[in-house]
Amino acid sequence: MSITEAIADIQYVTNPTGERTNVIVPLPAWESLLTALVEMSKQLEDQEDIAVLQEWLRAQATGTVEMISLDALEANGGLSTLST
Repeated sequence: MSITEAIADIQYVTNPTGERTNVIVPLPAWESLLTALVEMSKQLEDQEDIAVLQEWLRAQATGTVEMISLDALEANGGLSTLST
C-alpha cells in the first residue's frame, strides 16, 4: 500500500462544531505508514552518513584532517579521550 493509499483510508472524527478531534487509521494503513516512516528514517541516516564522509574527504583533500594510528589511539585511552 502506498502512502497516498494509506492516507486515503484515514477517517476523521469531528466534534459537534465540525472540528477534527481524532483520527481512525485502519491497521493495514497504519502498518504501511510505519513501514514508510522506518524506510525514510533509514534513507535520512544514509544521507547524513554520506554528508559526513564527503566532508571528511574534502578535509582530507585539503590536508586539514589529523590522522592518528590505532596504536596511538589505544595508548591515549581510546576514542573517549578525543575531542569533538
